Amino acid sequence: MPDFYFFASKIAGFFLDPLHILALLVALSMLCQWLKRVRGLSASALILWIAILGLTPLWNSLLFNLETQFKKTNPDQISGIILLGGAIDELTTEAHDDVALNSAAERMTTTLTLMRLYPNTPIIFTGFSGRLIRGALSESDVALRFFQETTGSTDRILLENRSRNTLENALYTKELISFAEGTSGPWLLVTSAFHMPRAIQIFADHNIDVVPYPTDFRSNKSNHGFHWNLAEGASKLKILVHEWIGLFVYRTMQKP
Repeated sequence: MPDFYFFASKIAGFFLDPLHILALLVALSMLCQWLKRVRGLSASALILWIAILGLTPLWNSLLFNLETQFKKTNPDQISGIILLGGAIDELTTEAHDDVALNSAAERMTTTLTLMRLYPNTPIIFTGFSGRLIRGALSESDVALRFFQETTGSTDRILLENRSRNTLENALYTKELISFAEGTSGPWLLVTSAFHMPRAIQIFADHNIDVVPYPTDFRSNKSNHGFHWNLAEGASKLKILVHEWIGLFVYRTMQKP
């Protein structure tokens, strides 16, 4: 069943990508023009979707509300730091033999700051790969190299090298926590701000004592007047759809 959810999420994500929907509407409009059927309807649907997709103030506002559900927390004492994968481009790293981070790089850099703030606490990096087609390296492989190159040591790093999504992050991380016993307090959970609501719920449902430390923000507090930007709107809407559907599927089908 975990494999089913993983593959289903990738297929659904492909077809629900806003730009992929746009491409489908363009193809449909061209087909209707060629067949000379419902040309007005298909063209209207295409124009409407382009107009909606570029409404960046709307998508920015919704994303801002999602990203501000949890604030950064700095407890006096913690058991350790749980860092969710998703910030590493393992294929590019493999191709060029150089650690490559993607647009979620703040997950990694924020953890470096927290390591200085909480010296000697363990760090669990949880993530194998979220790709359907994977290379020779996993995210955990690259994460270990990242911490070695930036801090000079990996003594504090525990790797969870099996998970492909947030639910598996929680399940497999729970197995690792027993290896990091010795301190008291909650675990700091580091992930992108838009992903934090879903991550917090899943980890809490699996009885892992975590407090949020969101990073990698993608929204602005406010947009100065109306502006239309297709690429920006599509990017923000893609994040929103992914999180909305992911939380819905978890609550209805996967929640323990």
